[in-house]
Amino acid sequence: MHFDAENVKIVRKDILIMNRVDIIQAIINRKKAKIYLEIGFGYGDCFLNIRAPRKIIVDPRFIILKKRILKYYYKNISKNIFNKYYEMTSDKFFTAKQTLLKTQLLDVVFLDGLHTYKQSLKDLLNSLKFLNEDGVIILHDCNPRSETEAYPANSYEEAANMNLPGWTEYWSGDVWKTIAYLRSTRDDLDIFVLNFDHGVGIVTKGIQKNKLGYSREDIENLSYKDLERNREQILNLKTPQYFEEFLKTLH
Repeated sequence: MHFDAENVKIVRKDILIMNRVDIIQAIINRKKAKIYLEIGFGYGDCFLNIRAPRKIIVDPRFIILKKRILKYYYKNISKNIFNKYYEMTSDKFFTAKQTLLKTQLLDVVFLDGLHTYKQSLKDLLNSLKFLNEDGVIILHDCNPRSETEAYPANSYEEAANMNLPGWTEYWSGDVWKTIAYLRSTRDDLDIFVLNFDHGVGIVTKGIQKNKLGYSREDIENLSYKDLERNREQILNLKTPQYFEEFLKTLH
């Protein structure tokens, strides 16, 4: 079977995997997860379509169209009636809500905030502090398709205004370096990236396999060309079929 990296479909009796929303929901369903945290709201296409007993969303500036929200509430009210919205930076959230997070640990976390190495790493490390032992962190935009998409800007707006060659209006930034960092510095995390939807990283607590040997300075200096030359090894890149195997390990 041929898998299109941008529009994957894996059909099983209980799963249709097409994008990150399907990945997140399949993990929640398998684990019977109760608490779901998402960093980075955008237009809510992911968060508002996820079903979990308790959903928390954090974003410094919610871009919410009232008609869109009402549509989701009336169409999927059971998915969104108990949502918790925190309009603040993720840094502030993890500081201000740490007492609550310590008493109600996270089961599944999806990180899709600012697409920079520095911030994505900070969000992931903060999430780990409040993650259940068998929890799962999903990190988006780990496998950029081009040097332009991976340009290390400070924000989407900055990247969009730079007139980069081949700009497609999609920006993954250098989130991929967070994968390289964790795979080089942590023995206690199992990490891989699914090769579709701009790269969906999966992080769980466990034994690191095929650990990388980069130093922190090395990672700072890595370029997109380095990723191109060694993409599969740096990201521990897996085919979409591998997700089925991973699901079986969850409980």
